[in-house]
Amino acid sequence: WRLFVEIPELRAIIDKRAEMMSANKPCLYNLEGEKIESHWLLDLFRNPNAMQSWSDVVYSLSVQDALYSNAFAYCPKRSFDIRNLIVPLPANKIQINLSGKKLQAMDSEDLITNFKFTYDDDSKETIDWEDMVYLTTDDGMNIVKPISRIDSLKFPLSNIKAQYHKRNVLLENIGAIGILSTQSNDMGGAIPMTPEEKTTIRNDWYRRSKDELMITESQVNWQPMSYPTKDLMLFEELSADKMAIIDIFGLSVNLFSTEKGATFSNVRDSIRMVYTDTIIPETQSMYNSLMKQWGLDQEYYLKADFGHLPVLQVDEKSKAEVTKLKAETLEKIAGLGVNLSEEEIRILTSLNNEEY
Repeated sequence: WRLFVEIPELRAIIDKRAEMMSANKPCLYNLEGEKIESHWLLDLFRNPNAMQSWSDVVYSLSVQDALYSNAFAYCPKRSFDIRNLIVPLPANKIQINLSGKKLQAMDSEDLITNFKFTYDDDSKETIDWEDMVYLTTDDGMNIVKPISRIDSLKFPLSNIKAQYHKRNVLLENIGAIGILSTQSNDMGGAIPMTPEEKTTIRNDWYRRSKDELMITESQVNWQPMSYPTKDLMLFEELSADKMAIIDIFGLSVNLFSTEKGATFSNVRDSIRMVYTDTIIPETQSMYNSLMKQWGLDQEYYLKADFGHLPVLQVDEKSKAEVTKLKAETLEKIAGLGVNLSEEEIRILTSLNNEEY
């Protein structure tokens, strides 16, 4: 959590992922594919809790998952198995109490006894398994409490903090680094500074602020000893570490600000790719887990619908060009004297093709 708060690159990437995941519209279907318009689950989506919308809930769960690979939400089971409240909880304040059955546990409720939540005032509350939503991102090793992806970013995140610190020190404290040496000479060569002159110059150097000039009656020469900031390759290191974070969360560098920038086409295609390869599958996986934990997966299917987003819709200009090409093709076929049935015409023109 502290890394999330203190490192802007990490927060920007996690926030972008959460923002994209929360843009979906939850749609409920029965297993025959018919859309459900009335159900207590839809009421929960419309009013999940007193402070948040459903998009806010998904956003919070996404942030928790990104930081800890574990996400929790208090969602008490009411009469008739109805749930009308869901509140995301900070994962770093949840303790998972295991049953100890290990391999003998066949169901989730057999594996986990309950959860203990710690409030800000250090008071604690025990939450039963059936009243908690527990989502995980597998690490391939642990069924419960998987290792956070942040642990794999130990060195990139440490490097980012170090280079920010270095830049801050250069800007705030150090200023120019070098040697002030005497230029006075006589017949015997250079005349060294007296101890009094050294003390006066040193004290003046310490007292002055970084933007003030130092004035001395001694004849001195400045010998720079600092290393050019650009040669430290601080910005190149930052870019490389940022790329490591972007890759581990399955996003694209074109979604974020860079020195070189990106074309509109590259940004648009990258957004589409990220939605297709990362955001939609991960959001759908979250919904599948919710339905399974609520015991609804045997009757219903909850779809994370992103089809309303303009970036995922086919470009209207491209659509018009394809339609024109199909019409010209049909005209040429008719000009050859070929008689086509209505079904053949429909297929050739693809007027009802869902692609558009």
